[in-house]
Amino acid sequence: MEKILEITEVRLAVLESSPPQLQINASGTVPTAGWSNPRLEPHIHVHVPPDGIYGFDFVADPPKDVTAQVISSIEVTDVWENLPEDVKGVRVHASRNSKTAILDFSKPDRQPNRYTFSDDESARRITFFPEMLGPLNEGESLAGSQFEYHGPEGQFIFHGDEISQEQTVLGTLISVVLRPNADAGGMNFALALPPVKLEGKAHQAFDTVGLKIRSKGRRVQQAGAELTYEVVNLKGVAEDIPVL
Repeated sequence: MEKILEITEVRLAVLESSPPQLQINASGTVPTAGWSNPRLEPHIHVHVPPDGIYGFDFVADPPKDVTAQVISSIEVTDVWENLPEDVKGVRVHASRNSKTAILDFSKPDRQPNRYTFSDDESARRITFFPEMLGPLNEGESLAGSQFEYHGPEGQFIFHGDEISQEQTVLGTLISVVLRPNADAGGMNFALALPPVKLEGKAHQAFDTVGLKIRSKGRRVQQAGAELTYEVVNLKGVAEDIPVL
């Protein structure tokens, strides 16, 4: 493998994943036709870069046979997993130059548009969108929120009025009905969403709790509390993700 001749463009996009992943798209040139297997090789940083800019080499495999001696274009798309908390951008190097792309984490009004939660055993995974993100199906709009619940009770997706949101001393209490209250009893799930400030970052981790709420059912006429509660400790991540 060798470094390509020159970098012409570098573009970044934070993907919709948890934890976040960074998609790096780079374009450049090579001195001849026939180069193959383009890829980005990360630099080994002994210390965290003080400016938050992480380096990559744009490399490819040169042709083994004689090819046309003409400068040719080459592109690569790579996904960087396990994104560091302090990353502010990337610098992609070629043999003749390098180019830097900066993540736009500087907006002071940056607000979370996706929250993800999981319990200690990863038995539950919850995703909450304060507003629906595109692409949308016919008849849908960005108005309204979306709540996705995956757990031992099943997999559910709730929209708009199916999601109850109430401002309390706990923060925003978000609740959904997993099983309507019928003869056999019902089940709701609620979680406490505290206010989260991103302070210019793309994501922030936090801890919170959820409640699995069971009702006895319509046929049960015995004395005692009609509701029981199971507390679920949750790890949360608030993110401002781009709509791609």
